[in-house]
Amino acid sequence: MVFLEVIRPMKLELKGITKEFDQGNGNTVVTLEDISFEINDKEIVGILGPSGCGKTTLLRIIAGLERPTKGAVLLDGVPVTKPGARMGMIFQEHALLPWRSVLENVSLGLEILEIPPIQRQEKAMSYLDLVGLKDSSKSRPYELSGGMRQRAAVARALVLEPSLLLMDEPFSALDPQTRKQIQADILRIQEKTSKAIVLVTHSVEEAIFLADKLIILSARPGKVQKILEVKLERPRDRMSLQFLEMREEVLGYLDGRTP
Repeated sequence: MVFLEVIRPMKLELKGITKEFDQGNGNTVVTLEDISFEINDKEIVGILGPSGCGKTTLLRIIAGLERPTKGAVLLDGVPVTKPGARMGMIFQEHALLPWRSVLENVSLGLEILEIPPIQRQEKAMSYLDLVGLKDSSKSRPYELSGGMRQRAAVARALVLEPSLLLMDEPFSALDPQTRKQIQADILRIQEKTSKAIVLVTHSVEEAIFLADKLIILSARPGKVQKILEVKLERPRDRMSLQFLEMREEVLGYLDGRTP
């Protein structure tokens, strides 16, 4: 008799997330208030909102890097209380170690897990190949372009095979042409790896181009103002009427024109 392993679809749930900060003078600032939504397997979710509304704080709470004042984050029904291998984080800065090669940077997590050298090199090289950096494996970060460094950061997050990738404006420092190219790369990588992705961004165009669903937060305290499904067919044309109409709809929520 043959037993087949049943792989359950990933599900992340945010239930009533509120985050308060003590200013140290007896006053409390509410950054996020009563935020609830779900992220499903293989889904790309974009989080948008005005500056200061708590987008990055929310992402850090999802990752387990910060604890909410109220509410809970559940990954497949299990509370997230600390960082774990099932979620990979990609920050605004690539945070590559300058004294290590690209290959050594990507394999760092495997090294910490005490994976044998040959296995971790093979695995790291496979993900460098996926992001188009196989030929740059021996280079140091300073020898790479900005886009290549971000690709290396993506490979470093993927090599641990997380269920969910969390991205905190990872393309904001790139020039427009490189940014568009790496956006296309992310879609290609997501299609091959089937990872769910949560992307915090200030760019409405980027969010619509990449995401299956948009979470639009209000000004501080950040609340879920609107959840929009992005039903545009892929590949998406940024100049199509449907794309531009959705861009205007999202901007309407962000600037207060749409209640």
